[in-house]
Amino acid sequence: MKRTAHGNPILVGKDKTTILKSINPLLEKDIQDLIFENPECLPISDIDESYNPVIPICKELYTSAGPLDIFMITPNGDLVVIETKLWSNPESRRKVVAQILDYAKELSKWSYSDLQREINRKLNTKGNILFDIATQANSEFSLSEIDFVDAVSRNLRIGKFMLIIAGDGIREGAKNLTEFINKAGNLNFSLAMVELPIFKTPNDELLLFPRTVVKTVEIQKINIEVSEGISITSNIQQAQEQSEVTEVSKEVIQRREFFTEFWTNFVNQLEFDDPEQTEPKITKGQNLYIYPGNDKNNWISCYFMQSTKRVGVYFKFHSNQKGQSQKEQLNEYKEDIRNELSEEVIWSWDSSLTDGFGVRMNVEDVYDPNNNKMISDFFSKWSNQFVNIMRPKLKQIE
Repeated sequence: MKRTAHGNPILVGKDKTTILKSINPLLEKDIQDLIFENPECLPISDIDESYNPVIPICKELYTSAGPLDIFMITPNGDLVVIETKLWSNPESRRKVVAQILDYAKELSKWSYSDLQREINRKLNTKGNILFDIATQANSEFSLSEIDFVDAVSRNLRIGKFMLIIAGDGIREGAKNLTEFINKAGNLNFSLAMVELPIFKTPNDELLLFPRTVVKTVEIQKINIEVSEGISITSNIQQAQEQSEVTEVSKEVIQRREFFTEFWTNFVNQLEFDDPEQTEPKITKGQNLYIYPGNDKNNWISCYFMQSTKRVGVYFKFHSNQKGQSQKEQLNEYKEDIRNELSEEVIWSWDSSLTDGFGVRMNVEDVYDPNNNKMISDFFSKWSNQFVNIMRPKLKQIE
C-alpha cells in the first residue's frame, strides 16, 4: 500500500539522473537522534514562528507517564515535547497522540524545580542547567534568569506546550485526532504531526524532506488542518476560555493586552517605502515578524526585552535548509548589505548560521505608555530600512 502522496526526490547531475531511495527500515532511536542532533530539520516556522529557535535539552526525560523522547526549549522559555514514531507500527498510529498528551498533562503538574531536578538527573548536572543551556545556545536574545524561570513556570502551570509527533511517514489516523484533543482538558498546547522521509544520496549523505502534515492553531478554540483538505474543529472553546481566566496570571493578561494594543497601533501607522512589502500580522507577544522575501525562511523582527531594558529590530535566517541556502546565496551581496547599514547597526552575519544584523535602543521601562511613540518610531525607521536593503537582494536570488 502506498504510504505517502509524495514521490522520491530526484538528483539531477551533469552526467546522470539518480532517483534517491528512502532509508528503510529505520529505528525510532535513529529518528530521535537525528532530530535531537539536528533540530533545524523540524519545520518550526511552519508550525509556530514564535517558537524559533528550538534548543535541544535532553532525550528520554522521565515523567510518571513514561519517558518522553525529546525535550526542547526556546530562549523565551517556551517548551517543546517531541515524540518519534515509526508509522509502520499499527499501535503507534492508535496511541501516539494520546501518549504525547499524557506527557503534556504530567508536565503541567510540575513546577520549575521539578523540571530542573529531572533534567539534572538525566544529564548528571547541577544548578539551573535549563537556563544555562538556553543562554549558551542563544545568548543574544535570552531572557534574564528571573524572567526565564518565570516564563517556564508559567508555561508549565497553564500547560502551554508545542507538541510534535515526528515519524517516517504520517497519513493514516489523522481524522481521529478529535477524540484525543477533547481529552486534553485545559492544556493550551499546539500540536503538529511532522513527516520526516529520509533518503540517501550516492555520496552516502542523508537528505531529509520535513513536511507538516497536521497542525493545530490555538486561539479560542482548536482547529486541526490536514493537508489533504480535511478540517476538524474541537468543541473545547469554553474549557479553554475558563482556563484563560483561572490559570493565566493577571500580569500575563496585562502583557498580552499591552502587546496587542501596541502592535495594532504600530501596524496601522506603518508605511513601507516598498509598496509590495506585506503587512505584518498583529501578535500578543513581545515579537512582531516581517517577511521581506516570498517565504518565512528569513525575517525581520521588532522586539521588546524588559529584562535588559531595551527594544530592538533584527534580521535573521531560518536554520533549515532553505534558510541556509538563502544566506549562502546572499553572501555574494554581504559587503554591499553591510555598507548600506549605518554604524548603529550591530553586524553579526558571521557569528552563527542564523544571524544577520540588528539594532537596539535602551529604554528604562519598555511597558511605560509614555515611551510608546518613541518605540514605535524606532521600530518604523529600522524595519523600513531593513526591508529596503534586503528585499532587492532577496529578489535577486529567488
